[in-house]
Amino acid sequence: MQPVNPNNELKNGHIFAVGMSGCGKTSAVKKLFIKASDHVAFFDPVGDYQGKVAGGVVRGYSNLKAFASALIAGRKTKQGFKIAYQPKHETTVKDFDAFCGVIWALGNGKHKKPFKVICEEVAEHSLNAGKATGYHGKLLRLGRKFNVHTINLFQRGQEVSKTIVDNCQRACVMMQKTKASAVYLEKMTGIPSKEIEQLEPLDYILQDGKQFKTGVIKW
Repeated sequence: MQPVNPNNELKNGHIFAVGMSGCGKTSAVKKLFIKASDHVAFFDPVGDYQGKVAGGVVRGYSNLKAFASALIAGRKTKQGFKIAYQPKHETTVKDFDAFCGVIWALGNGKHKKPFKVICEEVAEHSLNAGKATGYHGKLLRLGRKFNVHTINLFQRGQEVSKTIVDNCQRACVMMQKTKASAVYLEKMTGIPSKEIEQLEPLDYILQDGKQFKTGVIKW
């Protein structure tokens, strides 16, 4: 299958969230980026999305075909859904590419709702930090016109493709382990490294284009 109805008038909805383990990236997804009425698919290799998320119960599938079938049915409705691919085995680059391939096939530039796609542990499922390849690369470069909004999570900016940074309209920068990581993110986003270094768990700097603001995730 291929995406349908390319629409160049659609806005860029891609996001990346970067921060060390335990800083609150998954919390940012739940609190800042999705709501009850959204159509959301999760690549969830370690089961971070269980129970209710943003007011909706997450339906998890360990089988890719069953996951794809659930998404196809969900995209035919007006109701919000939260559907996760949660393989029982240790996931690989191939698993992530297959997940992204399902999303790519369901892109539709005329759909009334954006298709939000949570990509957890991107660095762990990428071949290298060069140009993004496979279906993930397609989603980043071409997904906008098919109404796909990827939300990409990783721990260090140095470990992932610059395609992510270059193609995401919004960035959520969270606590970094080292000064070097903060300096790298300043080079990539323009956010001063001194501000990044001050971040604590659940603190964030949310950037849209070149403008940014700070905040704290509260439960």
